[in-house]
Amino acid sequence: MNKLLFICGINMWKISILSLLILAIPSEGNKSPKQKVCIVGAGPAGLIATKYVAQHLDEFELITFDKQSNVGGMWIYTDSTTVDEHGLPVHSSLYKYLKINGPKEFLSYPDYTMFTAGNGSFVYHSLVLEYLKNYTNYFNLRKYIQFDTNVEKVSLIHGDKWLVNIRNLNTNEKDEILCDIFIAGSGHHVKGNIPKIPGIESFPGRVLHSHLFRKPEEFAGQTVVVLGAGLSGFDISIQISWNASMVYLSSRHDKLPSILPENVVQVAGIASANGNELILNDGTRIKADALLFATGYLYDLPYLDENTGIIVEDGKYVRFLYKQFISIEHPTMAILNIPTPSYGFIMPHAQMQYFLAVLRGKLTLPSREKMLEEEKLPPGKPKSKAHFMIEEMFSYYDGLALAGGGDPLPDYFEPGFWLFYNELLRDPTHYREKNLYIYNNGKVVEFC
Repeated sequence: MNKLLFICGINMWKISILSLLILAIPSEGNKSPKQKVCIVGAGPAGLIATKYVAQHLDEFELITFDKQSNVGGMWIYTDSTTVDEHGLPVHSSLYKYLKINGPKEFLSYPDYTMFTAGNGSFVYHSLVLEYLKNYTNYFNLRKYIQFDTNVEKVSLIHGDKWLVNIRNLNTNEKDEILCDIFIAGSGHHVKGNIPKIPGIESFPGRVLHSHLFRKPEEFAGQTVVVLGAGLSGFDISIQISWNASMVYLSSRHDKLPSILPENVVQVAGIASANGNELILNDGTRIKADALLFATGYLYDLPYLDENTGIIVEDGKYVRFLYKQFISIEHPTMAILNIPTPSYGFIMPHAQMQYFLAVLRGKLTLPSREKMLEEEKLPPGKPKSKAHFMIEEMFSYYDGLALAGGGDPLPDYFEPGFWLFYNELLRDPTHYREKNLYIYNNGKVVEFC
């Protein structure tokens, strides 16, 4: 009897130890549930967002949607200027002979060099698309992307969840996805900013925005007025001059001391139109065959429901964003690449480092009141310049990257940027014939 009790005691002891060991092993039910992340866009911003989230699949579920059939976003060129194969407005603003307007050394993601040295600093858009495809394959991102899928609406439900309404563009089937985190990486170079010109309805010639420009041959032998003397305005004017008889580059700002082709002339801004005559602010009258607006783009986020807390004022000012990309009212939403110029792909790279640190609890946002205070425009700054930060872009990037646990920009970046940018303003016709050279591990840079 005593022997039997002794054996039973040993067995009970084994069972107790086994029970403790079982309790010590974490079960699926004891794990913190993964947060679901939905990303819209598989262009430069959406790809970097996908890559960063995919590095933490122990914490997140991930799905990325894109309405096109491949990665690339606006870098997918098409001759069409109206609708794509699915009947949706064409996304790309690329023109046939476009080369990037800044050195590729500034365009690349910091974690993936764009091209080998033999390509030169300025490459055609087709090589940028190739780079984005290579980036996608290198980091194995394609498996997270659902192509041919249009995000029709994003709304907030239950106070803290994002309901994403999608439509399969091949089958027309609709679906709803519920997620915890929403990231917009769909870009903002689609809806053209077209200023009102009194009398323009009487102008018999062709009127178009640069979003619709594809080939300079379309203007052969014509007199063309290009309104807007930004980077695109200069570049498009020069390309049109290859075939046009005369190009007038119109701007309300002072003329830039730039070297231009003989048949490109800088003139004052347009005050009004009277038939085929365009009347300038200084009283000059120009008879023209075509008018092209190189006047930039409006911010447009048509899929965001108004209950998301994001407001776009006049297409120029996206309200209630902390550090210009995190929703203040609902900080589980980020809208990438709002500041201009975003300069290539570096901005969403820094933004995602910061945002991921917030999502993973490594970084705490200020109070709502402090974020709202920081979001206010400085006195005297117009809405049209709310997101413009060419001189501040370096400190903006470094601040986000360092706070998110990343690296600052390389030493050559800021001095190299001003070297090429000043040369661009001086000679927009030929600056792409030069290259950026980096020496001494990034400590010295030349543009020649």
